[in-house]
Order: sequence, then structure tokens, then C-alpha cells
Amino acid sequence: MVSKRLIVPLLLPILAGCSAPQIGSFAMGRDCSAAELEKGVGWCSPPETPPPPQPYCTAGWSGVDCWSRPDLMPNVARSVAEGPTGLTAEQNAVRLNKDYTNTPPSSQNSY
Repeated sequence: MVSKRLIVPLLLPILAGCSAPQIGSFAMGRDCSAAELEKGVGWCSPPETPPPPQPYCTAGWSGVDCWSRPDLMPNVARSVAEGPTGLTAEQNAVRLNKDYTNTPPSSQNSY
């Protein structure tokens, strides 16, 4: 087993050309710099937030009607949108900078 006394001298030549923000960015997987400190968010930038939920659109008599909260509607009609409405598991893993197997499901509901 390698002792902690040997690890530091071995890593020192590798990290000698790196600045503190570069080391922090590599270790955290996010953008770390003094500019983030000036913004007041800490040394590293916060993780990306999920995109806002897509509006739920249905076909009506006067055209297409869209709602931001279809879960509050008593009778939800069929959506006219095509494609996904939330993040895939891979996109959520990239957003959270985590391994695909350890990623929680996306917080967006697909209606």
C-alpha cells in the first residue's frame, strides 16, 4: 500500500504547471475560478439546473392551446407536441457530472 507521504511528492511534478483554478476544475468537474467568487456563488460554479418544463399543448377549436401546468387540469387532452418533454438519463448524468449508473431520474414529468 502506498503511504500518503509518497503520494504528495509523486503528484507535485504533475501539478506544478497547473494553477489552482485548473486543479479545482479538474477535481470538481465544474468551472472553478476567482470570477465565480466575485459572482458570490463560491469557488466553483453551481451545477447546471434542469431546463424549465415544456408547455403542454393541445388542439382546440381556435387552434393550439398551451398550458404550463397540465397536472392541474381536470381533463387532460392529448398533447400535440412531438418528441421528448424531459431529460434523458444520459443528459441528466452530464448535467449533474455523475456516472450514468448513479444518476437520479430527471425531475421533469413526461405528460
